[in-house]
Amino acid sequence: MPCPTCGSPVKGRFCGQCGEQRVTAHDYSVRHFAEHVFESLTHFDFKSLRAFKTLVARPGLLTREYLEGRRRRYVGPIQLFVIANVLFALVGPTTFRTPLSVQENDPPFPAFKRALVAEAIAERNLEREEFRRAFDEAAGLQAKTWVFVMIPALALVTAALYGFRRYYFEHLIFATHFYTFLMLWMLVATVLLAGGLALAGVRLTNQRFDDLVSSIIIVVLAVYLFSAFRGAFADRAAAAVARAAVVTALIFPIVLAYRFLLFFVTLRMMH
Repeated sequence: MPCPTCGSPVKGRFCGQCGEQRVTAHDYSVRHFAEHVFESLTHFDFKSLRAFKTLVARPGLLTREYLEGRRRRYVGPIQLFVIANVLFALVGPTTFRTPLSVQENDPPFPAFKRALVAEAIAERNLEREEFRRAFDEAAGLQAKTWVFVMIPALALVTAALYGFRRYYFEHLIFATHFYTFLMLWMLVATVLLAGGLALAGVRLTNQRFDDLVSSIIIVVLAVYLFSAFRGAFADRAAAAVARAAVVTALIFPIVLAYRFLLFFVTLRMMH
């Protein structure tokens, strides 16, 4: 039987020329499909584990390793970000996919957004609950792509902090690694705090819980950024403190700008 890819004769299970695997009846079975699903859900290679460990335990080192060409030991920055993004979308808070209830009440310009929502509901002649479900579904889908816009935004900030003396590419890699850590830390902080409060029997309103989580996240991010600037770009302590303070102050404005953009994209893309 000839190889379906290169046409060479295939004597065994694999083509001796291109390595293509010969298709068998098992490949068309439901069992084979289930095996692929199970492997995809459970497969997590050592490069990914090593990259996540380095990202968390040694801030900035992953960026420096990548920029200096030592890349074979770790999964790439975009791949790592995508993995974190998938995990965050599955079990994380709604920070980046922002349902309608969040968009209408949180800054920026909540009154303006509520007015646009009321106008959209009237134009589509829908019940509010039906519109809300459609908006939340569309926002979840759009967020998977538009979440990437925060990377070049943060990279522009860090490039400016270095006086544009470095390649913008370096800042893109740094920002990608940082947002990967941000997603992981937001996920862990939310779960740990919710579990700790539940064990202690403490009940907080949603607003107080969000404020507490946000405070914890910001403090850790400031410390992480200080170490990351030193690890990635060999900053001196004073320079790292200053840059970490600026970036920490701008993280949530960047997130709010992303949410505002996502709101308009979602409204436009809804059918």
